[in-house]
Amino acid sequence: MTITKPADVLDALEVLLGRIHCAAQNAGFDTLIDVDLSFSQLKTLLVLSQSTESLPIHEIADSLRLSVGAAGRNIDRLVREGLVDRLEDSADRRIKRISLTERGRDLITGFQAQRRQHALDFVQSMDEVDRCRLLGALRPIVARFSGPTPNPSESHSAFPAQSPTRAQEQHV
Repeated sequence: MTITKPADVLDALEVLLGRIHCAAQNAGFDTLIDVDLSFSQLKTLLVLSQSTESLPIHEIADSLRLSVGAAGRNIDRLVREGLVDRLEDSADRRIKRISLTERGRDLITGFQAQRRQHALDFVQSMDEVDRCRLLGALRPIVARFSGPTPNPSESHSAFPAQSPTRAQEQHV
């Protein structure tokens, strides 16, 4: 029996995930070139896209580790670009609540779709046998750390419940 060093596994994971991540990030940024946003403006949009409700500027500033003034200047630019809305809080007019506009949601959706497509292109470039082996190795690990296996009928299911063909099983 061969002893597998955790550092060797981590090294291989870093190479694989690094290549997928970097390529996907670069593809996603292509969608943003025309808008010419700064990194913190993009991060502001991403923070807002993860929230189900509008956020006060100070919460955005805290999550980005920016001053309220710097976050406010980012938001001013995003308002001018039509990517976010800034409204007074109904309970306290001093608080400005920020939310994505439809254009802002579309931009983030395009960014994420480009990233996903590029990552999918990478996975599709893998040999079928390697994809099958990788998926077989990942399923129990993901199940162990993230709870039940996703429902195969859900869209974007991370691990569709498909078993390998006989030929694939023989190669695994």
